[in-house]
Amino acid sequence: MSKIVLAAYGGGHINMLLPIIKKLDKCGHQLKILGLTTAGSVLKNNAIDYVGFNDLLFLSDEPDSVLEKGRELVGLSSASSLISYEESVAYMGLSYSDLEVFYGVEQAKVVYVNKGRQAFYPIFLMEKFLRNEQPDLVIATNSPRAERAIIDAARKVGIPSLCIVDLFALQEVHWIGQQGYADKVCVLSDYVKQTFVSAGRSSDEIVVTGNPVFDKLADLRTEVSNRQLQETPSCRHTILWASQPEPEKHPFTGKCGDSELPRNIDAALIKIMKKHPEWELVIRFHPSEEVHLDVLPANVRISPKNEDLYSLLQNVDLVVTMTSTVGLEAALLGLPVVTIDRSVFTDDAPYSAMGISTGVSDLDRLEATINEVVGFKQVAEIASLPQVGQATNKIINVIHDLLDEKHVSKSNQIMRDL
Repeated sequence: MSKIVLAAYGGGHINMLLPIIKKLDKCGHQLKILGLTTAGSVLKNNAIDYVGFNDLLFLSDEPDSVLEKGRELVGLSSASSLISYEESVAYMGLSYSDLEVFYGVEQAKVVYVNKGRQAFYPIFLMEKFLRNEQPDLVIATNSPRAERAIIDAARKVGIPSLCIVDLFALQEVHWIGQQGYADKVCVLSDYVKQTFVSAGRSSDEIVVTGNPVFDKLADLRTEVSNRQLQETPSCRHTILWASQPEPEKHPFTGKCGDSELPRNIDAALIKIMKKHPEWELVIRFHPSEEVHLDVLPANVRISPKNEDLYSLLQNVDLVVTMTSTVGLEAALLGLPVVTIDRSVFTDDAPYSAMGISTGVSDLDRLEATINEVVGFKQVAEIASLPQVGQATNKIINVIHDLLDEKHVSKSNQIMRDL
């Protein structure tokens, strides 16, 4: 079997890789997993062996200096309960050390002051790591910093690589869209594939697989479809408003946002519910939101934070959101979606442009738009979204194709050397 290195940061990135890791392990491949920042806690909770930056200190020529710098950058304690202090120190120290090699000591100070950890690109460390491991294939997702660095390092060392994109990559296309970045790129949909092709990538390098995170929606999609088919037309509808925080400024583009937008949407929807007692509104706040609303109409309820999202989606008729992933999940389930296209992130998650939602830019149009689309079944295929349930298997096939090409290339080289 082959040796494969996988790297991912936390959140949706490591969750996307989990089904792939488990499948590759069952296939008998030797895996070395680099769990970056909060990914480590996810891997630990899933009883999956991994290494972090703290395990890569031996690759440094000056580990004591690296740890001293790391402690200086981290401060007295780790900023997250999901990352140990030691791992934070190693991550910051090694990343900053690489920054000094890349820019020089003095320029590195300027770059870090201006960009913070967004400036990290530890390609020299990742090159050492890959030369030490000697894998047959490198896999990472679409995060910048260490994930971007390990893909570039793989090309430098001559190891095939695969980049798996979680969603739309409208920021990441600036580097993933470059020729030579990863041998293959797995993407969510034809819309995303076309984004990369338009950026200059060859069509055969971009493979539409879907996202493994959504494979678990397959059975639920069948249940939702059956419910839609069995129900008789009715004026009674349940609407889910999936809220999320809105920053005052986009973290990458600098575009100004309206932090009160989510609360203005709350107010607009509650006002609509007062006019439509036959409708029910369920408000689901983002886990990071702490919102306290006044007395609500009888047909409006707040979804508790421990309420299962998929059970909720199974029993609603329409989802309203700005750019939450809940909107994409709803579309994959065949539910109609209305998006408020006034977020600083609307261009990053262009649901209405993709055809998976009906976009509203004026809250005064929200009631009429809901009236137009509620109760109608959304057909995900129209929006070029893949059928859920097969993403993991499709990506495994891409991985095995890359490994087969590597072994054929290696055999041909041996024959030429004889």
